[in-house]
Amino acid sequence: MDAISSYSFASMAWLAAQSVPLVTWPNFISSLLTPNFQHANATEEYFARSLGLTQLALGLILVSLSGALPLASISETSADAASPYANAVVLISTLYHAAQAFYSYARFSGSDAGGYFIGALGSALLAAFGLWCLLFGGDRGHISRRTGADKRTSGFPFRNSEADKRKGKAL
Repeated sequence: MDAISSYSFASMAWLAAQSVPLVTWPNFISSLLTPNFQHANATEEYFARSLGLTQLALGLILVSLSGALPLASISETSADAASPYANAVVLISTLYHAAQAFYSYARFSGSDAGGYFIGALGSALLAAFGLWCLLFGGDRGHISRRTGADKRTSGFPFRNSEADKRKGKAL
């Protein structure tokens, strides 16, 4: 499994872990996040359940568009073909997790509710993993098999004078 697939499944698991309690027990979740115990009214229950269903849908979209789950038949897909939407979906979900981490930490610092800290920590870890996937987790088609160097690099603005000396090139 490549890094983008690992990120998409981890992100889906985190979103599912947040959404299942929102869908099944909206009163319990609202009581955890409020300073004094209050029962949620019908509007709060509706918004909590719709948020939970939205998080489940976001997780499933993330997994399906990142290419972690093959949506075509096996004869139509090749093992080396990456999803054309993988980078876009990882970027959008990384921005989502970063915004969610920032918001949860801001709420935690104002209210000292432990649920916000756990949310901030989980979202921050996924945002960092998503950023790593964007920077380093993409295709590895440009790595030289012989030397292990990246073929996309150039000598600009610095030249590799030691390599030029060994190859006998004039400076």
